[in-house]
Amino acid sequence: MNLEPLKQTGRLATIALTGLFVFSCKKDTPKPEPEPEPVERTEAQLIKDDIYKYYKLYSLWDKSIPDYTSDPSQFTDKYGSADMVLDALKKLTPVHAAYPNGVFDRFSYMLGLDGYNTGTTASGRLKMDTNDGYGIYVQLGTEDEKTAQPIIYFVEGGSPAQKAGFKRSDFITAVNGDSDYSIAVTCTTTGCTINDASARDKMMNKLNAALDAGTLKLQVKHQDGTTTTKDLTYANGYTIDPIYKDSVYTYNGNNVGYLALSSFEEIENNNVNQQKIDAAFEKFQTQQIKSLIVDLRYNGGGYVDASAYVADKIGGAITKGKLMLTYEVNDYIKATPSINKMFQDTKFEGKSNLNLSKVYFLVSDRTASAAEMIINVLKPYLQVQIIASGTRTYGKPVGFFEQVVQKKVSFWPVSFLLKNSANFSDYWDGLVPDKSNITDYVFVDVGDKKETMLATALNDAAPGITTKASINAISRKGYRTLNQGEVNIRPDRGMIKKR
Repeated sequence: MNLEPLKQTGRLATIALTGLFVFSCKKDTPKPEPEPEPVERTEAQLIKDDIYKYYKLYSLWDKSIPDYTSDPSQFTDKYGSADMVLDALKKLTPVHAAYPNGVFDRFSYMLGLDGYNTGTTASGRLKMDTNDGYGIYVQLGTEDEKTAQPIIYFVEGGSPAQKAGFKRSDFITAVNGDSDYSIAVTCTTTGCTINDASARDKMMNKLNAALDAGTLKLQVKHQDGTTTTKDLTYANGYTIDPIYKDSVYTYNGNNVGYLALSSFEEIENNNVNQQKIDAAFEKFQTQQIKSLIVDLRYNGGGYVDASAYVADKIGGAITKGKLMLTYEVNDYIKATPSINKMFQDTKFEGKSNLNLSKVYFLVSDRTASAAEMIINVLKPYLQVQIIASGTRTYGKPVGFFEQVVQKKVSFWPVSFLLKNSANFSDYWDGLVPDKSNITDYVFVDVGDKKETMLATALNDAAPGITTKASINAISRKGYRTLNQGEVNIRPDRGMIKKR
């Protein structure tokens, strides 16, 4: 039997089976999936990512923030807006139970530029050097213990209201021709209460709406009983004049200086602010004051360097050459020379020849940031007395510098802690006053010796019957301010370093 054809047939079958096997293996092996096309992040997503990145880079509490720097979207995509991202980051900072959200960072902030919406309505509170509006700040007060009306407690320097001649202690009697601006109150020895809360809310809402409008016709009654009516135009970006009073009082041969500062606006290159501060302290030196009263009750802060400049003026010969303040920053800032150069130790230079025996600070719960800083840095060297309308100042020993994000957002993450020469910075709950609950008597103008907080300081600085009589006379009058009676409040100015 010839077996060759069978062998050949077998070889062909083997080849066929092998081919089939190879083909089957190739068929069963899945083709590799193509690399996914990178998804381009939207503008809103990029802004959220950058808020995370800059917070992680600059935050004083960076070690509390998880590290997603290689892919911030792992963190930011959980949140629907930039504001929500920032809120989540702040909640990761260390616990401080006394604060509303229970954590230290209640201060980091962002503001949309040119109308950009970060997710919530922004207050614009960090606008520096200029302000918008009429410059009038109002609360409710009564002069007969029967009805309460809006009374101006502060007029900002440089504002339309200040230029028109309105002042602290003016009662508002009509707005745009509407004279329905009084509500009934009941007063006892412990204070005054509003009879109808809804009537108060209606009046306050109406007044706030008028203060936001483009024009305003305002009628006021002065303390001498005369009235004034003026037309005002809403100002966009008026330049703030932060010195709203400087005076020298003489009692029993003692000269006492008084300086009222609403904020710490930029001082540099002999600008107008620097010239006015220099002029005030030149007057104090010429009149050889021995003590100084600094009124910061409406001062929400401002530039660190401006506050340091004024502190140096106050410290004078006593503090010259001594350490003023130091900064605490995170490791990234320490390792970045272009940023860390802003945070070098600051010494007093002796910018005046004053040799003060005592400095008084008039404060409120709105005294914050750079205003608290000036008190803190002087306490190790001078005899300081804090006189408060309440029980503490605001409590903000930290500050920030601006980071612009995607040309859409002005971002201010808390980046530094300020300490005085004694290494003290623990006033998160506010500076504790030496004298507390002293009435902020808004029924007299700024600098009037009958004003209770000023009179309290004057009576200590230069004891005299006139001052005591002023305090006693005030206590006999029926003028009262109302709790929860503030119509509008000056915005926080922050504690700012300029890059």
